[in-house]
Amino acid sequence: MKRVRILHLSADFLWPAGDGGRLRSIAQLRVLSSLAEVDGIDLFYLCEEQISRDRRAELERAIPKLRVLEPVFHPVHLFRHRRYVPRVAALRILRGVPYMAGKWHSPSVRRALRRELAGRSFDVVWINGLGMAYYLPLVRELLPTARVVLDQHNVESDRFVDFALRQHGLRRLVAQAEARAATQYERELLRSVDAVAAISESDARAFRALAGVEPRVVPHVVPLAPAVKRDSNAPRLCYAGNLTWEPNLRGVDWFCREVWPLVRRRLPHATLDIAGAGLPTDAEGRQIAPPAWRVPGITLLGFRRDIATIYARSAVMIAPLFGAFGISIKLLEAFRYGIPVVTTLDGAWGLAITSGCEAFIESEPAAFAARVVDLLTSAQARAQMRSRAYSYLEEQHALSTAQTAVRELVGLRDERQASAVDLARLQGATVPA
Repeated sequence: MKRVRILHLSADFLWPAGDGGRLRSIAQLRVLSSLAEVDGIDLFYLCEEQISRDRRAELERAIPKLRVLEPVFHPVHLFRHRRYVPRVAALRILRGVPYMAGKWHSPSVRRALRRELAGRSFDVVWINGLGMAYYLPLVRELLPTARVVLDQHNVESDRFVDFALRQHGLRRLVAQAEARAATQYERELLRSVDAVAAISESDARAFRALAGVEPRVVPHVVPLAPAVKRDSNAPRLCYAGNLTWEPNLRGVDWFCREVWPLVRRRLPHATLDIAGAGLPTDAEGRQIAPPAWRVPGITLLGFRRDIATIYARSAVMIAPLFGAFGISIKLLEAFRYGIPVVTTLDGAWGLAITSGCEAFIESEPAAFAARVVDLLTSAQARAQMRSRAYSYLEEQHALSTAQTAVRELVGLRDERQASAVDLARLQGATVPA
């Protein structure tokens, strides 16, 4: 049996897995680790904060075969570290490097990669998202024989296209130019790696159209969580998501402004807990929220590691999202914990779900509010939706399906398929394509 060592490149320290991007990354690491042929995985990652040995050890305990390397600082959220903005601007103006690429430029990251890879060899380099793909030329130089896999969470250039469409005047012209540069950059990277992983069939179609590559869809693996006892009488909603992600931020703001007043009109005692990091904070560390969020019934919780507790005490989760990118991991997490969901059309993007079956899908305020009220006031409706969501996860997001896809991505033949092919060759038969 072929043995494989993997270098995993990530633009973020992935633990705790509190948002969709981290949840997806951890799920992929678990799939890689589950393959018998994989001997070990080294995680090279960027961070904006100190990562203690205890946190690194906690991640290593969570993922068998994983070795977490020393942290490497990089201003991932560029505009929180404004002294690095001129460097990115200079790359754009003087060398034509698009913002999508230039924000990852760092001599210190290059030095750290050279240091970690000196005298070492890996069979596969798994690039977790487009950010770390900026270092693909260096990876090819240092590990010329390694198979390079680009694991795409979204069609990243689509975000720039979407942003440009929402601008006006000169800002729109500038944004359109940046969107074209981002699209070309993503196209070139997709064509430069050995294999591309997509999170959904809709993303895979987009990558085919963009770059003429043939991605492999790896479904997001979602194990069912232990059943919990719920307070079925409390009209309590929750939201959980990364509020630095603009589609999330726009969705929550829309809900608070347009939908929440309608819900409260029908259910005056309804409450909403908003859990998620990303809002600015005051001198005392309290989140600064838009006015529409600071109304009766809404509580801002900030980042919570005990998200399962939030789910357990809630009757329904809202997942309003505007911007169809990748898939909404938060929906799958809600399904996992048995909490019914009301989402928008963009929130359901990339998932083979039907409104009224696994979740409610509505994008108009009145309809969204009506579905929220329907679920809050009917234990039977919640139970039926919970059961259908569980079935969906078992059918569409199983570990075995993901393992087959990942084996192909890293260059391992499926043993059953390999045996059939080898037998056919021994018998002199023509092997079907």
